[in-house]
Amino acid sequence: MNTPIRILPLVVASCLSFAWSAKGQQSDIEELKAALKSMQQMVEQQNARIAALEAQLEKSGAVDAASPVPVASTSPPAIASASSPSAPAAAMEVPVAPRPSLDLSKEKSRVRDNDNFVDQQTAAPRANNVPLDPNLTGFIPIPGTESLFKIGGSARVDAITDSENNGNPNQFVPSSFPMSGEDGNIGGSRSTIHTKATRLSFEFRRPTPLGSSLRVYSEFDFFGNSSSNSMDFRARHFYGQAWNFLIGQTFSAFMDGDAFPDTVDYETPNGILNRRVPQIRYTHPLSDGSLKTMAFFSFEQPDGRVDLSAADAPAGAAGINRLPDGVVGFRMEGESGHLQTSALLRQLSYDSDSGLSDDTLGWGASMSGVLNLLEKDQLSLQVSYGEGMSRYVNDLSGLDLDAAYVNGSLEPIPALAVMAGFTHHWSDHWRSTVTGGYVGVDAPESIGGTALESTLYSSVNLMWQPSKSFRVGFEYLFGIKETLDGAERNGHRLNFVVRYDLVR
Repeated sequence: MNTPIRILPLVVASCLSFAWSAKGQQSDIEELKAALKSMQQMVEQQNARIAALEAQLEKSGAVDAASPVPVASTSPPAIASASSPSAPAAAMEVPVAPRPSLDLSKEKSRVRDNDNFVDQQTAAPRANNVPLDPNLTGFIPIPGTESLFKIGGSARVDAITDSENNGNPNQFVPSSFPMSGEDGNIGGSRSTIHTKATRLSFEFRRPTPLGSSLRVYSEFDFFGNSSSNSMDFRARHFYGQAWNFLIGQTFSAFMDGDAFPDTVDYETPNGILNRRVPQIRYTHPLSDGSLKTMAFFSFEQPDGRVDLSAADAPAGAAGINRLPDGVVGFRMEGESGHLQTSALLRQLSYDSDSGLSDDTLGWGASMSGVLNLLEKDQLSLQVSYGEGMSRYVNDLSGLDLDAAYVNGSLEPIPALAVMAGFTHHWSDHWRSTVTGGYVGVDAPESIGGTALESTLYSSVNLMWQPSKSFRVGFEYLFGIKETLDGAERNGHRLNFVVRYDLVR
């Protein structure tokens, strides 16, 4: 009995304490409600003043009656938590001016994105850095900056079957066909599967002062050794452009990245100009109406390929580069397609151990373009001719056919390259392309009878593209190689490709 009696005072005291505490909390709540009511009245008074001011301004004609006037929010401001004594009692939202962003609404590319299987258009530099996709699909803003970046590329696998040894097992290069008496000429059919055409890319864009923009583009594949099975990493493009000045490695200004036909084979036609080089380029827009025109020039890395195998060539003679290659061109772009002309000027030279040396002038001219037909069909064309321009021709690269030592002097070698391709869309998901090409070289007899004289290229394909990112292509290719001594060799290939784009 004594224990409950001793506990009773404690229970009574606890109840009284709880009641007093509840009474204090109730008082605090009443005070907060009163404060909120007072703030609500202040907001309503401010709204009334704004409405009166708006009426006066409309009456005086100072503002358009249809223009909205900001109205103060009727929601009470947030009350700071009691657990955060350092926070203000009420936090008013302060408007922050938005950061400037890339405004591409005034710049629309006149070039159609053909979404070709080889996709040379994405990397091609353009005047004012105008993108093919004005929505900049796939670009991610960098928080706290005005910059955007995009990680792109594609996964690709090629399954190839040749009727016999065509020289390069991974790309269809008619000039590499082994001729009679050369290694690899004898043998039956062969096949391979590779993923060397898989690409990775990184693109960075941001606005710059004076209304321009900066574009930094890099792209890589695994064709560091084109004829092997290994995945040798290779940098295809790495350049930056702002105010229409370009510095870095990308397509030569002598070529046209938008003129490539829609082939499955990664090499593309023999007669197209195809060379990526370090360069300094400037593009000057001339007009920006329905027909967009521009002029451009560039200084590019020289790499003269000179044949010094003649019996009377100086001992220890080797080709050298004294001056960069120079390119100047003009381009027109419209809804019906585009047309580009360009001219190349270069110096080809050699030095020797005996002290003898010589120089000769190399030059080239090219005209290329695309004609858009119907809704999606297109015709691609390119014609190029010059003396000492072989380095830039797809099928002549690396063959030392820019110039040759002839009768005591260095002479440029004439070359002609022609390409045409036509793409027809059977439906929204099916299309085909027929492509042909010719390359002719007027090489001197001093370099030997096995030297290349001409190549022919043809291909026809069927492509299925059920979505923007996924596509399948099947292509038949046929080529002919002829040498100075009259020897001829044919080549056949079947190429099946599956490609999936990371971002499209």
